[in-house]
Amino acid sequence: MAKDPIKKAENGTYYFRANLGFHPITGKQIQKYKSGFKTKKEAREAYSKLMLTSTEELTEKKQQLSFQQFIEETYLPWYKTQVKESTYLNRRSTIQKHFSYFYKMTVDEIESLAPEKVILPSSAARPRNDDSRKRI
Repeated sequence: MAKDPIKKAENGTYYFRANLGFHPITGKQIQKYKSGFKTKKEAREAYSKLMLTSTEELTEKKQQLSFQQFIEETYLPWYKTQVKESTYLNRRSTIQKHFSYFYKMTVDEIESLAPEKVILPSSAARPRNDDSRKRI
């Protein structure tokens, strides 16, 4: 007999952890944790609704994230907690300047070599000054 996925937390609310299969590309297990339900009935309804959604629907929602959304909503807030304020402000302006090309693209559209295709042609257009190189 299968165990009931709905559990009662110490604070009196209900929660569940749903196993939704495996990601089709990465092969990693997909688990969703939801909590804060006042009644077991509410938790069971949310669990049933989540179990009826397919893996493709769950991964599809994540893939629609634009690069600009990712930078502004996820990466920069995290990065701000990792470095000093002056470093953060410097890097933020650098990111906004150099990565603006990718802002309209979704995260899944950016290929691993795409940044090189954008950066290398622009750097090749600038002439190099041989005197600026270190001589050994």
